[in-house]
Amino acid sequence: MLVSFLLLTISSFGQKSSITINYKPSLTSFGQQSQSFQHYYFASRKGDPTFNNTINVLYNHQLSSRVVLMTGLEYSQQGQNINFNADSAFPSSNRKILKVQLNYLRLPLTVGYSIYKTTNSNLNIYSGVSLGIAIKRRDNYQDIIIEDILLPPANKRYKNTDWAIPIGIQYKKELTPLIYINVGGEYLLGLTNSFTNSGSSKFGVLSEFKNSRQNRLAISFGVGINLTK
Repeated sequence: MLVSFLLLTISSFGQKSSITINYKPSLTSFGQQSQSFQHYYFASRKGDPTFNNTINVLYNHQLSSRVVLMTGLEYSQQGQNINFNADSAFPSSNRKILKVQLNYLRLPLTVGYSIYKTTNSNLNIYSGVSLGIAIKRRDNYQDIIIEDILLPPANKRYKNTDWAIPIGIQYKKELTPLIYINVGGEYLLGLTNSFTNSGSSKFGVLSEFKNSRQNRLAISFGVGINLTK
C-alpha cells in the first residue's frame, strides 16, 4: 500500500500511469516431490495440475519509455487435487481425490521491460516478487484417509503467508488514448513450503509432502485505463 501511495504521488507530476484489471485462468500444483514417494496411496509424484482462477487490480507506473513498475492486489485460488488409491494395496473402483484449497490475497511488485514497442502497442516481459496472505486453508484429508491420528485443523497445518516469483510476458494494445487491452502469460514460481514447521502438521500420508511449494501457470486477459497521457 505504501508503494502504491508513493507511485500515485509521483504520477501527479506528469509521468504516465494506468490501472489494469486482469483475469487469469490457471493451472496450479505443488510441483515435483523431492523424495522417493513410495507410499502406495499415491498415483504419482506430482498429482494433477488443478484448474483455478486469479483476478487482480494493478497500478502501472512508467519509469521510462521502456521500463514500468507494477503493484496492486490479487486474489489467487491455489492448491492442488491429488489422486489416491490408484496404486493402493487394496484396489477400489471408488477413487478418492485429496483436494487442497489454499486461497490468497497476493501483493505483487514487479518490474517490466518493453522488448517491442510501437505507437499504440508494446510487448513486455516482467518479474519481481509476490507476497501471499492466506484467506482460505482447507483440505479433505481426514474425510478420505483412514488413519489412527487426529490432525490439527487445516488452517493450523498450512502457513498463512506465501512467497513467490512471478515471471511473465504481456502484450498491450491501446484502443483509444484512454482505454487499452492486454493479453499474456505468467508462471508463478513458489518459494515457500505450504505446510507449517510443526511436526503435528504432517502425520501419515501427509508426511510424504517434502516439497509443497506452489506453482501456477496462467494466461491473462485484461483491460486498462490510462490515468495520464
